[in-house]
Amino acid sequence: MRRFVRPLALTGVTAAAGALTLLAAPASQAAPSDAPACVTVAGTKSFGRGEISMCPQGDGTTRVTGWVEDLLPGKGWGGTPDGRCAGWWIEMGAKGGKVGPLVCPHFTSSHEATYKFDYTFKPEAPVTGAKLNAFTA
Repeated sequence: MRRFVRPLALTGVTAAAGALTLLAAPASQAAPSDAPACVTVAGTKSFGRGEISMCPQGDGTTRVTGWVEDLLPGKGWGGTPDGRCAGWWIEMGAKGGKVGPLVCPHFTSSHEATYKFDYTFKPEAPVTGAKLNAFTA
């Protein structure tokens, strides 16, 4: 009888230890936080292309990184091929949005058609998306 009692007791101890291990799971395995996620958009249109990523920061600001390229730089003010700027429109839900990073090669001395950006701003409402757009400047 003694031979059966000892394995049974060890099985009970092992099961109890396993239950304690489950109760003591690290917090990193907890459900994800309610923090807003980054919004990343890439696009190509006839006038431009690029990618933008907007990530909410803990202090209420949003970090914006990416690039935009003007594919039809022109000479400005209606010049050929289009004379407009390529850029991002940052959407903020019901609050509308705002003009984001632009590249206007016809207004710079270097005439660079690609603009890489990395900055933070404080949006009026949470950022919900972005659209590649052509802007008249």
